[in-house]
Amino acid sequence: MRVKPLNKIRDSFSAKVTLLVAASVMATSFVVGLATTHSTGNFLAEQLTEQLPSTLTTTAARLRKWHDRQLSELSRLAEAGALRDNVDRYARADNPATAVAAREELTQYLRLVRRNYPSYGELLVLDSSGRTVASAGGSVANASGSAAEAWLELGESGFETGASRPIASERGVHQWVFVATRDSTVARLKQTWLAARVDLTQCGELLDDVKLGPGGDLFILDAQGRFLTQPRKATTQKVGTEAMRVPTRQDGPIIVERRDTYGNRSAFHSKVHLDEPGWWLVYEEDYVAAMSPVIEAQRRIWVAVLAVGAIAILLALRIAQSFLKPIKDLQQGAKRINEGLVGVKIPKRFDDEVGVMIDTFNEMASRITLWQAELQYKNKILNTQNDRLQEMNERLEKLSVTDGLTGLFNHRHFWNLMNTELTRVNLHRGHLALTILDLDDFKRINDKFGHAVGDLLLQTVATVLKDTVRDTDIVARYGGEEFAILLPDTDEGGVQQVAEKIRAAIETIRFNVPETDITVKVTVSIGVSVFRGNRREFFNAADRALYKSKAAGKNCVHYALA
Repeated sequence: MRVKPLNKIRDSFSAKVTLLVAASVMATSFVVGLATTHSTGNFLAEQLTEQLPSTLTTTAARLRKWHDRQLSELSRLAEAGALRDNVDRYARADNPATAVAAREELTQYLRLVRRNYPSYGELLVLDSSGRTVASAGGSVANASGSAAEAWLELGESGFETGASRPIASERGVHQWVFVATRDSTVARLKQTWLAARVDLTQCGELLDDVKLGPGGDLFILDAQGRFLTQPRKATTQKVGTEAMRVPTRQDGPIIVERRDTYGNRSAFHSKVHLDEPGWWLVYEEDYVAAMSPVIEAQRRIWVAVLAVGAIAILLALRIAQSFLKPIKDLQQGAKRINEGLVGVKIPKRFDDEVGVMIDTFNEMASRITLWQAELQYKNKILNTQNDRLQEMNERLEKLSVTDGLTGLFNHRHFWNLMNTELTRVNLHRGHLALTILDLDDFKRINDKFGHAVGDLLLQTVATVLKDTVRDTDIVARYGGEEFAILLPDTDEGGVQQVAEKIRAAIETIRFNVPETDITVKVTVSIGVSVFRGNRREFFNAADRALYKSKAAGKNCVHYALA
């Protein structure tokens, strides 16, 4: 009897595999097309990864040079004898006439400077409170972009020579630069400042000179992510509007990333931070414009790939049908078992290699059904036990580090945290302060109203302490009515302010004794120390300062800062 070729193919899985070679042509074409398009895209991305940071670095250097030149000129003007003499004359004036004469001399000097330095839109002399002593170049009393607005935004504590702040107003975007007119460590008078308004249009002109790609865009953002210069690709006025969120500083090297930008466009984005003026210089390449050559090449590659693949598919589909069905049955059966169904059984059509696989699969499915039921039962028991164990572990961990009454850290955990902070300060040379607090006359309240009322009072004080200090400060119940607070990154001036703030906050407590009309006034005695390198003395000094507060009549703060 003659065996028909179709029957031979039907009963031989290897023959069916041979026929799949035709389909492999399509797969090979697809892989080649994918690899080609991927490599072309990566090639362009690598070029941009090198081009964007290089352009940013070069342009940032030019901007820093421009900013340094503005600051250098202003510093030189602040050192002029005519300016300093009249500032001192104004500060020491003992009558209005002398003060007015000094201000007029300062105004004349500023006007002369503006004629010689047209880059300064306005020049002002400010006193230590931010008030204008003399000005040239326009009135800033009610201007939204005034030096007073920059003064308030920086705050007097943020001022130093070279301090600057960009301001957006109806006159555009400009940068206020402040320079001290005297050495505050030598002069016995309050510090005064020379302020200059510099129009940032000059920066925009500088950026316009930078050669970019067809989709390139280069602009400057301030520390809040607002446009300080007009981007090239914008069709509307963007200066002064918010562009994006930016970090407070730059960590690590300049990177290139793909992100959405203004106008709902996708772009390759890179930026660098200019520390001195506090700007972000941003370079973006429009994704469509940058990728258009690659996209066109990829389109042609895929047209060829699809044409070859379509021919291969048409030839292979009819041949593959005869052996794909049992394989699909195996796939569906495996999927049903994976979904947790039981009693899966695949019908066998032929006695070829796939038929043997189906028999084996059916036997395996029967065993899996039994094992799955048993496993689910055991997993349910195990999950229940694990949940209980985890809950108990979390409770134990919390109890081991917190005080059960107040919810604050307990004595032992406080010492562990303090040792950790002391080690950190020794390594990084930072600041660390400690306050120890003791409730005044707490024993009298306990004896008079009972321990339950005393416990409620301790809980109230603990809440006030947590609300008064920062989230990064470490508050603990040290024992009884005594509390301790560890203040990382806090120097002498800072801890003095915090200690007095705590004392005042406690003093405002009016504790109502439950089930009575009695109100109890609460005060606290506080001892403060600052870490100077000696761990033992750090705590002992604060403890001694606490006893000084007790001895001085309570409700006060003593400092052990020496």
